[in-house]
Amino acid sequence: MKRARFIGILTLALLAVATAGSLADDAATVKLRWALGAWDAGEAAPKRIQKDVQLDTGAKLQFLVEPLSACSVYLLLLDSSDALYVLYRESAKKGSGDERNLIPPGSGRFQLDDDAGRETFFLLASHEPLDKLEGLIESHDAASDSAKPAIVESVVAEIVRLNREHRRLSRPIEKPVMIGGQTRGGPDGRSAIDQLAVEVTAETYYGKTITIEH
Repeated sequence: MKRARFIGILTLALLAVATAGSLADDAATVKLRWALGAWDAGEAAPKRIQKDVQLDTGAKLQFLVEPLSACSVYLLLLDSSDALYVLYRESAKKGSGDERNLIPPGSGRFQLDDDAGRETFFLLASHEPLDKLEGLIESHDAASDSAKPAIVESVVAEIVRLNREHRRLSRPIEKPVMIGGQTRGGPDGRSAIDQLAVEVTAETYYGKTITIEH
């Protein structure tokens, strides 16, 4: 009887430890929805962009970024002239499920111009703020034009390092999320972007790089 009771207590203790570990893992999980939509010239509906692609001059682009867990999210653009732009930056804020950030906002679009080249977008999300990256961004913003190129190189090198460092983690789960065909957000194109969204679940960190040639 005592042995059975001991085994029962031990089992409960092990379950408690496993549950605590699971909760800790869940607390550190990065979850977000994102989409990159591209409108070809003359097209009314966008297409989903999830990997490197070549687009024609005149194509228009818009991002959606929606944190679903407490995480720091960064969206940066390195344009064809090697200029760096921070398009979105939110530190350790939990999304409410209604914070769909359109970039550019509303009906705005980025448009690929006649200057052929490469546009590189970096999307990063982390359970913890990326302090070194944030410091480099601050330095870039405060730097003179002549000093910016060297800092841009450091920013890109840090992103490459972060992505390489986190390859050992479990592969993130990426799944398209349909919104049931319902219009959300009215005529500003938000519903079209919503229909392209991918929901990501990752272990503490997620990094996505998309290069667009034009």
